[in-house]
Amino acid sequence: MPPSSSDLELLSARTGLAFLQTFVDLLQEVVQMDLISISVLRVAGHESFQVQVGWMDGETLENYEYDACYTPCLEVIRTGGRVMVHENVQSAFPKDEFLRNKALQSYLGVPVCNVHGEVTGLIQIGWRQQTTPEECAQILDTISDFSARIASELENLRMMRILKALARGPEAQAPGGVFHLIAGQIQQLLSAKAVFVAECSRTDQRYFNILAYIENGTWLHAMEGTSLTYEGRPCEHLRTQEEFRIDTGLAEAYPQHPRYREAGFDAYLGIRVSDAKGTALGHIVVFHGEAVITHQLETELLAILRDRLGFEILRRLTRASG
Repeated sequence: MPPSSSDLELLSARTGLAFLQTFVDLLQEVVQMDLISISVLRVAGHESFQVQVGWMDGETLENYEYDACYTPCLEVIRTGGRVMVHENVQSAFPKDEFLRNKALQSYLGVPVCNVHGEVTGLIQIGWRQQTTPEECAQILDTISDFSARIASELENLRMMRILKALARGPEAQAPGGVFHLIAGQIQQLLSAKAVFVAECSRTDQRYFNILAYIENGTWLHAMEGTSLTYEGRPCEHLRTQEEFRIDTGLAEAYPQHPRYREAGFDAYLGIRVSDAKGTALGHIVVFHGEAVITHQLETELLAILRDRLGFEILRRLTRASG
């Protein structure tokens, strides 16, 4: 059953989480289910989802995060298509503990894709009884009508999360302070395997110093403060270029660095950080297992993060000279 005119009016008046919550509530009124959620995809060494809105057994699932491994969600990610299981879903995915613990019998998973067709989120619905193709077809029609809006709201939420984090600044107890904040936000923004931020050496321009380094969601504190040479690394290109990319073949291009192959780094994105006069202050480096894609939203947010890093490096230099 399509939404009524009053439902459409209610949805049009909401944005962000309020829109997603209203959509979930209205869908539940039309189709009785035991589970419903809208989640965003996170990739940091492995695929996982974080629920933005949703509930199970009357309890909210907001901010609930789970690995996609062994779940029907993984099939949605890999195929970019819908997954429908009308009965015995536990048998189809025997390693999914959530399905077993919640005694779900049928499942519907629908990918949320951006304008480039990439899966960025997931809508999940589950029942403790069998369903029919006809029931699911009605739900799919309704979701299809709002899929673009849902994708847009998830993208907006991601942008607002990063902007709020930068405005709020690092937590008082955060050991790496603002440089950890910037590196962590870039890693989440691009779903990258690893990210580090660095400043140019104050004593020898042939070197740079790592300020913060995160890999697969873990901070490599031993790398912080490490001084590395530009020569023989892809970062060398950032001495003269604003940006440098290697979409594939990083390990082959730099065989003298076996770490790239060991860590599964096949792609590289480097972004130069400069002051108002164009003098290099440092750079951002992103490592990934595949080409790092930056569409308009990612490009705009990276520019904000780059400028914040430049500001913090300049402030660090001012403090040191003062």
